[in-house]
Amino acid sequence: MDLQPGARLGDRYHLRQRLGAGGMGEVWLAVDEVLRRTVAVKAMLPEVARDPDFARRFAAEATAMARVNHPAVASIHDYGSSHGVAYLVMEFVDGESLSQRLTREGRLAPDVTMRLVADVAAGLAAVHDQGLVHRDIKPANLLVRRDGTVVITDFGIARHEDASLLTASGAILGTPSYLSPEQVRGEPAGPRSDVYALGLVAYECLAGERPFTGDNPYAVALQRLESSPRTLAVAVPDPIRAVVARALATDPRERWPSAADLAAAARANTTLPAAASPVHAAVTTPPAGRVTSGKPRHRALVAALAVVVLGLGGFAAWFTLADGNAGNADAGNGGGGAAEASSGAPRAGLDSPGTGSAPAGFAACGDALCPAAPLCWAGTTTIGGEAMPIRSLDCAADHRWETIQAVPLPPGEIDLDTLIEQPAVAAACSAAVLAERSRDPAATENWNLHAWPIERDGVTLVHCLTGSPDGESTGSRVQP
Repeated sequence: MDLQPGARLGDRYHLRQRLGAGGMGEVWLAVDEVLRRTVAVKAMLPEVARDPDFARRFAAEATAMARVNHPAVASIHDYGSSHGVAYLVMEFVDGESLSQRLTREGRLAPDVTMRLVADVAAGLAAVHDQGLVHRDIKPANLLVRRDGTVVITDFGIARHEDASLLTASGAILGTPSYLSPEQVRGEPAGPRSDVYALGLVAYECLAGERPFTGDNPYAVALQRLESSPRTLAVAVPDPIRAVVARALATDPRERWPSAADLAAAARANTTLPAAASPVHAAVTTPPAGRVTSGKPRHRALVAALAVVVLGLGGFAAWFTLADGNAGNADAGNGGGGAAEASSGAPRAGLDSPGTGSAPAGFAACGDALCPAAPLCWAGTTTIGGEAMPIRSLDCAADHRWETIQAVPLPPGEIDLDTLIEQPAVAAACSAAVLAERSRDPAATENWNLHAWPIERDGVTLVHCLTGSPDGESTGSRVQP
């Protein structure tokens, strides 16, 4: 059956106008002649219908959408097959896609962006409550009604968290420009993958451009494993910048714990009083010096530890990025919670200023400082062009890095990419030092070495870090 204006599906749905087409099918404006209402009909293309995987995915979309009842999720009315055409009938949204709006307007105001993010995140929370993950959040799949509210559509690759993928092993589903880092790595998508994708959408709304660019979509997808989003080059209130930055954390554990939490944070920032909304227009040099990344377009300042309270009944965010799990203290590292890197904190020598002893939690060992108890951390990253604080983790849990020893932060401007090459840091963070301090030198012989400035108890040190080349590990590998 050829789909054309005037055609009928199921002897009920009168096709009026084709609204769009994609790889799986076409979307038509239609009239339900039984209930006398305007609907949208998504019809699967016949050549696609012959592929059993795509047919199952189309049926799964109907099932997934039917399970969710929320104003921000497109309602499903019917599903069927007629004259060899499988079709899905859903509510017709009188408006336009967010991608169309961005094409027309360029970018959106911060307040408008936060309202949009709050609506979408609330809808995603309802989706996640049903055990579903959308996996393809992007402007083209968000429809903006004439009243400004938003509807999530296109659940074609949505997946139940307990279900197996409908594609061949190793295939990656989703739009490359909006994939989360874990999806790029071929790992299963979870609810926080949708949070990351919505963070990308928020960035695009605020900046008028995507945070990652490249020669092709897959090069763009791979960038998020190797670099951070480009710095927002527009004036954005810092609390809003923090909301987006946390959504874009590379490590899923450092993002908003749920879509509901992101919705609450965004909603709290839709009407910010002027006194509580400092606008981030430029980054100034802290009096104690700068720490930067030498990567093109990603020169980064280690942020000061100003805390921005978002008014979420206990939720708080750091000036540039919220703690990995708001209100959830880290344990097992000598009482250390989320340790933040800060160029504004005092720089330590082997003795803390005015104390005549090593900084708390450290003991002098030669020309360096050795931790009195194991110190383990999440990944080091920069978000929005700023070096993000590294989060302290219990060494018994999965972690990316462990401190071998630490040295004072060198004076002046520091390039994070070459920090480990500076003589004093290189000597302290060498393979020979790791072999000397490792509990099992043979096992850690080929482990990665890294240097990162970390502030603890008001003192900033360069921590020599080691981590498995295979990713996360558990347990301490360094002798105290």
